[in-house]
Amino acid sequence: MIRVNKNNPCKICLKPDWCVYSEDGQVAICARISEGSKKRCGDAGWLHVIGPDTGQAKNVKFNIQKPDNKPKPDFDRLVRSYQERLSDRQLRWLGESLGISPISLQRLGVGWDGKSFTFPMSDENQKIIGIRRRYGDGRKFAVKGSCNGLFIPQGLSESGPLFITEGPTDCGAALDLGFDSIGRPNCDSKVDMTVRFARGSRITIVADNDAVGIAGAKKLSAKLIECCPEVKIITPPLGIKDLRQWKQLGLSKGWNNDGS
Repeated sequence: MIRVNKNNPCKICLKPDWCVYSEDGQVAICARISEGSKKRCGDAGWLHVIGPDTGQAKNVKFNIQKPDNKPKPDFDRLVRSYQERLSDRQLRWLGESLGISPISLQRLGVGWDGKSFTFPMSDENQKIIGIRRRYGDGRKFAVKGSCNGLFIPQGLSESGPLFITEGPTDCGAALDLGFDSIGRPNCDSKVDMTVRFARGSRITIVADNDAVGIAGAKKLSAKLIECCPEVKIITPPLGIKDLRQWKQLGLSKGWNNDGS
């Protein structure tokens, strides 16, 4: 399977990351969209047939489905070592390039593995279960053996609304704005894990300003309504992609504390 990129985005969700497709272009695994798929392929996403359905999808095999009896990496140790390797200069550069304060990046546990910046991913109990790698050009991968999880910063106050964003950088933008926030790996994953973590909180879901992001937010909202006293969805204004860009264009901490 071939990883999508900016020059060849996913044909299902039109995004340049996370998804993969077969060499002949007839089959894809989309990490975001389930509608119209043939089946779920674990945390990788949903299997879609792009061309005529010749039955090829039934015979496609994916490494992710094979049982892995190898011991998992010691993610706690790795995260600590990556954080120790991150220099102040690298932290400032990343903050300036993303438009996120170094303090918020540190709360998210950012580190450096020698080639890429790293962000720990945790389960609902805040146990680290994986590490996302982010290269300087924006490409994203994961440390081998990782499971997708939530980006949970240190020092959540639990006194106000909990913002739920897509990815660590939008989460960092919400932290800069003064809100408690967590990030999901993408807009349509780890719904149950997110619900277990957020249960009982007042929720504001910040969706990317596109059809896929809004659909994912509505799917999560439908689950959260069952166990949270308040759930709302907000999107950036027309022409603004996500919360991080919105903040860069002037959204300030003067935003109302109820998320409005």
